[in-house]
Order: sequence, then C-alpha cells, then structure tokens
Amino acid sequence: MAQTIIPGPDYDAALWGATLGVRRDQRFFRVTGSSPGQMLNGLLTNSLPGPIQKGEDGGMRGSVVYSALLTARGRMITDLRIFRDPEEGFILDLPPVGAENAAAHFKKFLPPRLAQVEDRSSDFVLLTLLGPEAPALLAKTLSPMGFSLSMKEMAGLSEGEESLLRQPGGDTFRVSRNGQCHAPAWDLLLPEAMAGELGDRLMAGGIIPLTTATLETLRVEKGRPAFGKDMDENTIPVEAGIQGRAIDYQKGCYTGQEVIIRVRDRGHVSRELRGLLLGDAPVPSSGQELFQPDGDKSLGWITSAVASPAFEQTVALGYLRRGVGPGDVVGLGGADGAEVQVRALNDEGWIINDPR
Repeated sequence: MAQTIIPGPDYDAALWGATLGVRRDQRFFRVTGSSPGQMLNGLLTNSLPGPIQKGEDGGMRGSVVYSALLTARGRMITDLRIFRDPEEGFILDLPPVGAENAAAHFKKFLPPRLAQVEDRSSDFVLLTLLGPEAPALLAKTLSPMGFSLSMKEMAGLSEGEESLLRQPGGDTFRVSRNGQCHAPAWDLLLPEAMAGELGDRLMAGGIIPLTTATLETLRVEKGRPAFGKDMDENTIPVEAGIQGRAIDYQKGCYTGQEVIIRVRDRGHVSRELRGLLLGDAPVPSSGQELFQPDGDKSLGWITSAVASPAFEQTVALGYLRRGVGPGDVVGLGGADGAEVQVRALNDEGWIINDPR
C-alpha cells in the first residue's frame, strides 16, 4: 500500500516553483602554477574542462567536469567537480568529507614547482536553485545587480555546461546545471561577497528556503550517490555506477587507472549500488543489512534512505552482491524482515513515473 507522505513547502517548490539552498559546507581548491592541467591530469579519472569560450552573444561559456580522485588501488579519495578558472588554472569543488584527504593527496603528489593548491573555501559560496520558476526569478533578480542572464539561456543549460557572468568591472560568478536532484536544479558558484546580497534579493523576491533534508530526498529520488554516504574510501567508482560521468577511458595514465581498466575488461565488480523500494517500512538507518529472503546470508547494506513523496513509499540506495539484480527481492535486517524490491540505477537515475 502506498504511503501518504506529505512533503514540505520546499519540496513542492522544487517541483513546481522555486527554492534556494545555501551550501556553505562545500570546499573549494584553486590549482595554479606552470603546469596545473598536466599535473591534475595524472591524478584525476576524467579529462579536464576545455578553455572558456566567448559566445556569439558576448557571454562566456564553459564546461564543468565530474571526476574522481583515486588511490593506486582504485579506491576513491573523493569525487569532485572541475571548473576552469577564468584567470588561471582550475577550481575544484569537493564534498567536505573528502576535502582533507584530497588536500593531503595533492600535497604528496603535485610538485609545487609545477602546481600549487590553495584552499579557497572561504572565498566562494555555492547556492543551489531548484524549480521550474528558478530561471525567471534569477534573471529578474540579477538585472538590477548589473548582470545579464536570460531565462532561456539558464533553462537551456545541460549538466556539464555553465555560463559565466561578470558585472561591468566587477566580480564573476558561474551558473551550471545540477543533475543530482529529482527536480530542475542549477548551481551558482559565487564570490563570498556577492552570496549574501544575491541570497537576500532572491528571498525578498519570494523564493522558499531549501532544507538539507529535502535536498537529500531529491537526491535519493534521482538515484545519484553522494560521497561520504553511498561512496567512501573503500569504493571503486564502477561499484557506485558513476563511471559514465566520472571516467574518461580514452585519456592517458592516472593514479588507479590499472584497476579501473581491469574492472572494465573483466566486465563486472563484486557489488553494485542499487535502488531499493521498501514500501511502507520505516526509513532504515545507513548500514542496515539486506538478506536473502529464504536464508541468513547477508547480501549487502543500505547507504541512504528517505520517505519519498515521488514514490509514495520509503526508498533507498544500497550495495548488493553481484548476482542480485533488478526485480529480485531481499529482506531488510533479516530474512523475515520487510520485503525490499531491487531496482537498477544509471546516470538518469530512477524511472520516476514507473518505479516498479
């Protein structure tokens, strides 16, 4: 039986209106030097973004690349996004849980005479805008601030594309498409000095504040893994299903590549991240085990779980052993636990309109 799950106003706004999340927990590194691209290319799983281009309308366009940083054994140190710095080098956007180990890895493996890494987290703020009305609201809000961004341009961005906006003689900030949510979403990477003013103006324009809980619900509904929850230092990227976005199999050597190529050529991994439908079961905690329905053998565990308005039931992400696939049923917490329906995930996430 479907649950009656009443979403908060920010969830409804993400689907039908506009909502704003201020994500001050994100960490940002700036990488500069005489050869920052060459040095980063030897550590990251994906190719670097190309140069920022000037469009026919005079606006600046760039690309945002999702990647992973690995150990020599192919395990993740963190995932991250890579931006080309308009002035010099690159800006890396990292989750807070992966930033410390990433900094240590860069310090060990990036020669300072060729590439220098600075923690610039205090200089930037990440705002996430969600909802179909967000482009119009942002364009209207930016105009009095001296920025020009059309609603059509923002709405037309695909994941991995960005627009760079600059005040005449002033600051630059970036607008990119966010593909992590079961809702239209955009990320704004702003200088710290601008974030407060823009946030205040958007709130004054009637936008609804986004809670962390709602952002998490929308992420799990989309089926996208998060580092620190669904991925950690023991995860090989292919296990989490991020290889289509995070790995360029055609690029040159990088740390951990041998393991990644071996997995590709073998054709499988020992466990995979799956979508899990839990019906009216209470939201389980991370780490709760999944079992064979007719035995006491543990097959995997939950990593993230939410009460989902879109699915009208509890849904989760979790790892299951190879051989347990879409359509199978497992037991939550034991063979006699609540039945859990197993579903596949890909870059597009869940099939929301037909989760069965």
